[in-house]
Amino acid sequence: MRVLITGSRGLVGYHVIQALLQRQAAIFSTSRGEAPLSGIWHRSLDLTDQAAVHELIRAIRPTVVIHSAAMALVDACQENPPLCWHHNVNATRYLLEALVENAPEAHFIFVSTDFVYDGFPAVERPYVEGDYEAPLSVYGASKLAAEAWVRTYPGTWTIVRTALVYGWAPTLSRDNVFLRVINRLSRGEVLELFTDQVRTPTWAMDLAEGLVLIAVERAQGLYHVAGGEVETPYSFGQKVARLWGLPTTLLRPITARDFQPPAPRPPYSPLSIEKARSLGYRPHSTEEALQKLRQVV
Repeated sequence: MRVLITGSRGLVGYHVIQALLQRQAAIFSTSRGEAPLSGIWHRSLDLTDQAAVHELIRAIRPTVVIHSAAMALVDACQENPPLCWHHNVNATRYLLEALVENAPEAHFIFVSTDFVYDGFPAVERPYVEGDYEAPLSVYGASKLAAEAWVRTYPGTWTIVRTALVYGWAPTLSRDNVFLRVINRLSRGEVLELFTDQVRTPTWAMDLAEGLVLIAVERAQGLYHVAGGEVETPYSFGQKVARLWGLPTTLLRPITARDFQPPAPRPPYSPLSIEKARSLGYRPHSTEEALQKLRQVV
């Protein structure tokens, strides 16, 4: 496989590279900054530069593209919809158009989100592939619009929806709920976490392994690739704090009545991963994943 990873300095992209290093694959990396690891092919690139994207695909001619780059700050997207659309929708379209012209046999794997759902299912159960999408936020709408472009791709494509991705990487430019708990509580600061947002937290390494599994199997269509346990940010934060020996009393439970961020979030968006399990996807439990992270953080 000749695999191009976009957003390679991000949490997901970095772990995809780690997963690919265990397999026989030619790795090509792109991001806005320096190479995430030494010894791999890397190009610093703005994916909203259409000409540069076409030149990149012509140069590499990948057989697989794992597109993890995105504007993923939900509130920032809400405050600047045109910029969000440019990064999440246009950049995806530019990649797809470049593949059609220069590498039409490539398998395109797009990393999407549980925020395409509104969080008000008719029956309270984890969302399954094919459930009705109704994003509440600009971010969710941009990812659903990008998914629509992916579905037009005449080659092999896969949309992978995931949720509340957490973990650590040396290249990170922003935090996630896992790091937020450790950093804030280590400084003795109070951290507010929602008790009325229900998710399936996903360890970045599990997601990366799932993406590589899909690439190897050339699985097509829509898949949920997430953690196997249903949590709220508050219950997840408690597990992190206890394992790191940090005071859980500094975690303050809040609800949507206490605080309304700029972008609305779905109140209930756990993802069913049974379809991914049928491929062989086996995520760690929350406790197992945190134990693995305890060894490096």
